[in-house]
Amino acid sequence: MITRRNFCKTCGIMTMAGVMAPTFLAATVAAAPASLAAGKKALVVVQMTGGNDGLNTLVPYADSAYHTARPTLGLKDDGIIKLNDQLALHASLKELKTMYDNGQMAIVAGAGYPNPNYSHFRSMEIWQSANPDSAARDGWLGRYLNNSTDPTALTKLGMTIGNTGQGGGAPLAFSTEKTVVLSFGGIQNFQFRGDNSQKGDKDAQLAAARKIYGLATQNSTAEYIRTTALDALNASDSLAKITTEYKPAVTYPKTPFADRLQQIAQILNSDYGTRIFYVATDGSYDTHFNQALTQARLHQTLAEGLSAFYQDLQAHNLADSVLTMTFSEFGRRVAENGSKGTDHGSAEPMFILGGKNALKPGIYGKQPSLTDLDNGNMKVQVDFRSVYGTVLQKWLGADPTPVVGAGFPALDFIS
Repeated sequence: MITRRNFCKTCGIMTMAGVMAPTFLAATVAAAPASLAAGKKALVVVQMTGGNDGLNTLVPYADSAYHTARPTLGLKDDGIIKLNDQLALHASLKELKTMYDNGQMAIVAGAGYPNPNYSHFRSMEIWQSANPDSAARDGWLGRYLNNSTDPTALTKLGMTIGNTGQGGGAPLAFSTEKTVVLSFGGIQNFQFRGDNSQKGDKDAQLAAARKIYGLATQNSTAEYIRTTALDALNASDSLAKITTEYKPAVTYPKTPFADRLQQIAQILNSDYGTRIFYVATDGSYDTHFNQALTQARLHQTLAEGLSAFYQDLQAHNLADSVLTMTFSEFGRRVAENGSKGTDHGSAEPMFILGGKNALKPGIYGKQPSLTDLDNGNMKVQVDFRSVYGTVLQKWLGADPTPVVGAGFPALDFIS
């Protein structure tokens, strides 16, 4: 026999972005819109949590000031892969170098915003809200969804897979008073957790849940909860089916990050309809000490995961329909510290990945000077809102002004 107490105890429903939603009803997705294969475009946002050292990511190896500032951490020839006669990638990013050579990657150098903030929380909030000037109330992706001319935008929405590093759940980037975003640790965990102590208990409890949530109410809050929970149960069923039907074309690395990307590929290969995804990398780039090994490991995880993801998409004829953008909350200072690490700084490279027909590969922006500094930090060369605006306008076909504001010129990295 199922009681109200036992039902509430065993339901285990998900997490949701959107300030109007109760936190225990963590997700909702309405009926799926047209599939990605029907000509839609998708965006994957990758958060490199912790403040990645951009100077040892896009490396100005030919600049003597770089080696002077970093006598220990400065990368030598065996630690880099040259892009041209001035800049190189960290050697652990060799898979991304291959994508760059294949016309599948653009790099935006020196990205950031005016008057940088060096608090992890506040700077991440700025990147996710695209609003450096005031406390964040909503996120840039949420504003895009709210301003979409597509009447089904609030049912397509986006999806967060894994912990975004800001307390778990969906990131601020998706947050508005209207949008509701599916957020979970993994497809395998996004399901009704019933009691299996007796044969058929889980099925009986699931049927009871559907019956309870199928009863209409007169109270607006209760009605919201009812429809949210019912949509969550339906979403769980749909995603479980996707898991059984999808066959990856490549073997993904055995890392949580690669697993999250594989789950995105699963969903993109279905007719589920989600078009904007948000994931975080494994571990933290906050390398105040012993940076060399930590960053090399994290970069390898990033590069191998993204390479497998795009090989899989290519095999399923989806690579040209999926754009991926990386960011971190800030870069690091130019000079290494006394603990073989680097401290919070500014200006960082952003990677833009996609199919050969989606991108114009190359390096955009300008590598910051290492001698003309602002209190030991590089000066920002490209406002990150120009990158966001380019993606919104040229990839998603949206007016960027309501999302990031005016005055941020578009770049040319999208075909």
